[in-house]
Amino acid sequence: MMKKIFALLLAASMVLSLSACTNGGAANNAAPATSQAPAAEAPAAEKIGGELNLLVMPGYEEDAIIKPFEEKYGVKVNAKIYPTSDQMFAMLSNAQEGEWDIVTPDTPWVEKLVKADLIDQLMPEDYPELENFYDRWNDFDQVKVDGDLYAIVSRWGYYGIVYNSNYITAEEAASIDIMYDPKVEGKVVLFDWYLPNMGIISRYCGFDEPYDISADELAQVGEKLNEMRSNVGIIAATNADTIQALANESAWISFGGEWLQVLLKEEGRPIEVLVPEEGGVSWTESISIVKSSKNKEAAKAFIQYLSTPEVQAKLAWSDAFHSTVPNQKALDYLTDEQAELLKMNDQAVMEKMLENIATRKVPENEADWQAVWDNFK
Repeated sequence: MMKKIFALLLAASMVLSLSACTNGGAANNAAPATSQAPAAEAPAAEKIGGELNLLVMPGYEEDAIIKPFEEKYGVKVNAKIYPTSDQMFAMLSNAQEGEWDIVTPDTPWVEKLVKADLIDQLMPEDYPELENFYDRWNDFDQVKVDGDLYAIVSRWGYYGIVYNSNYITAEEAASIDIMYDPKVEGKVVLFDWYLPNMGIISRYCGFDEPYDISADELAQVGEKLNEMRSNVGIIAATNADTIQALANESAWISFGGEWLQVLLKEEGRPIEVLVPEEGGVSWTESISIVKSSKNKEAAKAFIQYLSTPEVQAKLAWSDAFHSTVPNQKALDYLTDEQAELLKMNDQAVMEKMLENIATRKVPENEADWQAVWDNFK
């Protein structure tokens, strides 16, 4: 069992490290999700042909997603996983004309890509599946610039409280107060990245927009963060280290989300996750058409395809890691167990949870935030 966990740790570490290096956005050997609903008969798609070059985060390049698209449209898909969003931006900036067609940026990077004239504006009417997205994601501000759409949310998750239910009850984990309780002294593990951790502490301080705060309010966050220090036994260098600490019970609790909890739950670990009453913060990925693409017809078709419920379900349960997706109808193509683990089995519950999750963003005074974190460590 531990052998499988270690295999998963490598994938999880790579994916979530993307966000840590971006200052902006989360493995398993299970088979892709199978449909519970019969596929509707659809007319044969017109073959587009040519090649489609993807610059993506892990999961989008998997055969379960790519192969049906290639067969449907007669397009040869080539995919490259980028290591960090900084490097993604550099790769697009220095690319040859037509080198890339599709990119999957962490949503805080969409505006940067637009300002650098690297991605195309999208027409909402070209993407009818947006109507099936959770309200939060079908009109999301981070994929728009000056009111115009440039990306579509493709995958998302959240940071709440991940805890071992053998030692901590759901009632205790329902408030961030638990992170300060003497019972968890030395049993808190935090991934070494200021953005999600301080974002949640900012929610704990009562700031609904946790990253849009004044210098005095940031000082309050720093004070509250430091009050927790005696309970923090591990500051993990990677997300893999965070997962390992929870797996071997050297830690009982952390700030994290379903992408962390689900793989441990699959291994039989008593690890649960919830959004505390004070609130959590989100991470979001998106998909865009590269401005210099030479196959924009195929690029548009790929975004349309990726947004469909069946393909969204495959992305939600990718081999890279498991996460929530914006299309509510993906539920029809997830097993009951998968939907329950991702908390997608109850639309009303999901919408309520989304109301209590603030959008993660890079604060304007980022250096000041980093300094507070460095002092905490």
